[in-house]
Amino acid sequence: MTGKDILTIIAVVALVTTFAIPAQQVVILKNGGRIIGEVTKTEKGYRILTDTGIETEYLTEQVLKIEDIVTPKDELAERLDKVDTKDAEGYYQVARWAYEQNLLDDAQKILKKVLKLKPDHENAPLLLKLVKMRQAGPDESQPATTTAPGSDTTPSLNPSDFLNKEDIYRIRLMELKPSDRVSIQYRNDVLNRFIKAMRGIGDFEKPGYERKFRGYSKLEQVLYIRENTDRENTSIRNDILIKSDPNVMKEFKTRIWPIIARTYAKPTCYGGTKGRDGLKLFSLSLTDDRVAYTNFYILHKWERGGQKMIDRDNVKMSLLLQYGLPRKLAKRPRPDYVPGPIFRSQDDRNYKLIENWIESLHRPFFSPGYQIDFKLPGQDVAKPEPPTTEPEPPTTKPADE
Repeated sequence: MTGKDILTIIAVVALVTTFAIPAQQVVILKNGGRIIGEVTKTEKGYRILTDTGIETEYLTEQVLKIEDIVTPKDELAERLDKVDTKDAEGYYQVARWAYEQNLLDDAQKILKKVLKLKPDHENAPLLLKLVKMRQAGPDESQPATTTAPGSDTTPSLNPSDFLNKEDIYRIRLMELKPSDRVSIQYRNDVLNRFIKAMRGIGDFEKPGYERKFRGYSKLEQVLYIRENTDRENTSIRNDILIKSDPNVMKEFKTRIWPIIARTYAKPTCYGGTKGRDGLKLFSLSLTDDRVAYTNFYILHKWERGGQKMIDRDNVKMSLLLQYGLPRKLAKRPRPDYVPGPIFRSQDDRNYKLIENWIESLHRPFFSPGYQIDFKLPGQDVAKPEPPTTEPEPPTTKPADE
């Protein structure tokens, strides 16, 4: 090979290096079009080879700009670089973005850093559980189901899809009973503020009652405050923090929800990604107060045409009970998508369990004023599916015993 040949090869390599643009770039056209592929500079413009093998050419004057593709990993690094090393919330927002991009290992590492910086961060523990749940994949202990409307079991969830801690405090307050043994915390000097507002009113007109009231147990004080404040008086009620579950919520978690989870909350019923008939339950294989209380609140709040899943005023007409009965015994027959019958009759053990639990819920003059601002999931459903009235096939034993 002569020296001239070597120079020729060097010139060709230099020419290729000059005109070749790294693979997988975005060509943005002046007309708004975007083409992704391997881009090569030509004499008159650019040649783009897409992943599908289609090759197109555009003149230089047609192209607005060419940008490198930023991978999710690259963007994650950029986002992390912008966060202050002591900013727990900043890191949490990056972890949430990583979770949404399915960068689960990265999200997990960042969330652990968030909890190290701020152990009491409200959203990080739940997001970490959601990350681990997705990492684990489908729950193999559950029977496989065929794909049906609303049956996707791997939705993209975030802590914002659930009630927050303040919402949980409100529910616990309203469901509190004299027989409960709970942890109670006051904040913002709420006890003194309440006493000051009540002086000269009702019991506080009586000599010595203020001293007597201060001597009450916290549970007695809280029940008195609840019964002597309007439900819109959030300035007082929101500063009473019930830190543990009242009995009615303990029973919901341990005895009521397991029945619902294997029936109403199935993926083909109300547990699918979109739910059914505007009702969406979260059937998640994790224990977290925010998930449990969100499901409780959804069941409490949902109704259609005056029909309620939980009817405190007419317990037997609660759809939790009616939809579970054989159709020949139900006054409100279940829709086709509800599995069943869940109960053999009104004497069924699980029927009685749920009936007694609904009976035990707090019954103020008005429906409980939780004062929660939360949009029920699945509420974009246009219209309900009508229940079927076909005869129920005979059954010889209850489905849930």
